[in-house]
Amino acid sequence: MKAGVLFRLGSAWIGAHWSPYNRRWCINLLPFVTVWVSLPGGRRP
Repeated sequence: MKAGVLFRLGSAWIGAHWSPYNRRWCINLLPFVTVWVSLPGGRRP
């Protein structure tokens, strides 16, 4: 399992998104700040 934090201007939303293809959760608790967690075999953003 891998995890990280991204700061992107394109991430102006609040919420969570699951990508079955990438096996990854992207969670925005604040606009422009994304915490991501990829499962084993998943891809990093």
